[in-house]
Amino acid sequence: MDEVRLRALREHIDELDEALAVLLERRAATAREIGAAKGDGPTYDPAREARILRNLQARHPDLDPEALGAVHREVISLCRGVQGHLSAACLGPEGSFSHAATLRALGHGVSLTLQPDLPSVFRALEEGSAALGVVPVENTLEGTVLPTLDAFSRAAREVRVLRELRLPVRHVLASREPALDRIREVHSHPQALAQCRLWLAGHLPGTPQIPEASTSGAAERAARTPGTACLCSREAAGLRGLTVLARDVQDHPHNATRFWVLGTGQAPEGNPRKTSLLFTVPHRPGTLLDALDPLREAGLNLTLIQSRPLPENPFEYFFCVDFQGPAEAPEAARALEVMGTRCFRLRILGSYPVES
Repeated sequence: MDEVRLRALREHIDELDEALAVLLERRAATAREIGAAKGDGPTYDPAREARILRNLQARHPDLDPEALGAVHREVISLCRGVQGHLSAACLGPEGSFSHAATLRALGHGVSLTLQPDLPSVFRALEEGSAALGVVPVENTLEGTVLPTLDAFSRAAREVRVLRELRLPVRHVLASREPALDRIREVHSHPQALAQCRLWLAGHLPGTPQIPEASTSGAAERAARTPGTACLCSREAAGLRGLTVLARDVQDHPHNATRFWVLGTGQAPEGNPRKTSLLFTVPHRPGTLLDALDPLREAGLNLTLIQSRPLPENPFEYFFCVDFQGPAEAPEAARALEVMGTRCFRLRILGSYPVES
């Protein structure tokens, strides 16, 4: 080992770290000036943040793009914080996939409150205790997260979708027990249990599967209950001191959940890639087809259509639709205008950028 060369290289690393810190100070100072120039403009601009990350990743192909993205998201989060206090709400407890999605979307510079259920996330936005909310909307295996759509149907019109991001779902089996043969029950959210059904059948056949409100809540139970294992994220297991007995126990390697970042007030400018709608139609034959036909005529590609019961009208429904492209595009705007004349209610939930 060349001790002299090693010492010199380490001193150079120290110099580079100091230079990085100085640049961060300068970036934060500039961000503060931008905040002053924007006045009451939005602190959170997902389209611009996504564009910054894409450009950096394209200009520096020798750096791992995922790692570079993770580092620079935290840089953006730090600098966003100097423009003003930014608060967010998501489904807890700590270590949930919603928690992980929130940190990926907003970084650690956000002031985060963990909510007991999805309606509470919407209430935090409506009451002003949080500026942003992060909610799951669809899983590649289990489909639409129906409580999110139900909460959106009752939410104030000011609540809108600002951004979509997709989070890979990687489940671990964790417990305070040291081995699989000590496991007597498996706890998790019903979707996690469903996403790991083949692995559980092969490795823990006949073991009772107990549903919990969240994967992180299941981790809390496993931490305090002998003989209990949970399906959760690796982060949730680590936070509670659990032993990971098996990794990547999901049945499908491409399992992912898409999340919406929600906010109120003016939507940030950008280049939306998707638009989401909520609408109701008269309860007569053909009205749903009539409402959707303007979207077909405009050549808009639908990526989701979901019906949900109207609580106040038994066996009647509201509908949610996603289509590719911005609502402001001329063909989409014309289609939505015609569609509005054929619906009892038509609400644009958001026209927003998508991060894969």
